[in-house]
Amino acid sequence: MQRQLTVDGMKRTYLAVGPSVRHKGLPLLIVMHGRGISAQLESVRTGFLPYAERGQANIVYPLGIAESWNAGHGCCGAAVKEGVHDTQFLTDVAADASRYFESDVRRIYLVGYSNGAKLSFEEVCAHPGTFAGLATYGAVPLAACAGGKPLSALMASGTNDPVVRSEHFSPTATIALDQAVTGWQARNGCHGPGKVTHIGPATLTSWTGCRGGTELSSAVYSGLTHFWPTAIRPTAPYTTYVGEDAAAATIMWNFLSRQHLT
Repeated sequence: MQRQLTVDGMKRTYLAVGPSVRHKGLPLLIVMHGRGISAQLESVRTGFLPYAERGQANIVYPLGIAESWNAGHGCCGAAVKEGVHDTQFLTDVAADASRYFESDVRRIYLVGYSNGAKLSFEEVCAHPGTFAGLATYGAVPLAACAGGKPLSALMASGTNDPVVRSEHFSPTATIALDQAVTGWQARNGCHGPGKVTHIGPATLTSWTGCRGGTELSSAVYSGLTHFWPTAIRPTAPYTTYVGEDAAAATIMWNFLSRQHLT
């Protein structure tokens, strides 16, 4: 179903999906679409809907202005040209959906893809304390978050992602991701080299026991581009089939579902 909010006098919309039988106290998962991708398509291709169908989470898909998000720092599309207050919209979505679903406010998770990931980084910097965990694919932060509170985060990218590489003036997407992860290590107070796990084309490096009980993970997909890693067949638009275990939705949910605010 669709729900509407008014932010700065502008009508805004998000899609809300819950289990067929309502359960109080479920986590809330907010999934942010990429630029030029509708929320409806994002709900299909990202692969999170089964978690609502199985009664594990309530899920919402906010709609950006002209399928874009004002992520700050000159990004991106119509939303930034119009000066849309998207961080406030996202905060309002989290509050409204939590009330509507009667979700567990200690377990609100944010997932972002590309332009949606950039806004997600901006959101957790502007509004700390709302989210228990963040997971992104196809982007790294546009700017450092000065004095950012510790927050559990998983950042993922394909090694051949031209968007992550070029937008951050890095020799490779992997280097851009590594730099972002290093910054988040400092934010969370994570020490050591991290534990490395291989799942299909994905290499996960994970740190646990960070400051405030937070965690940090990076997922590097060998040979993948900007397309979302999925378990869906036949392949949906803007996706790459990688199998169930390596799908971004699987890896992200396994990470996020462990997180909660204290």
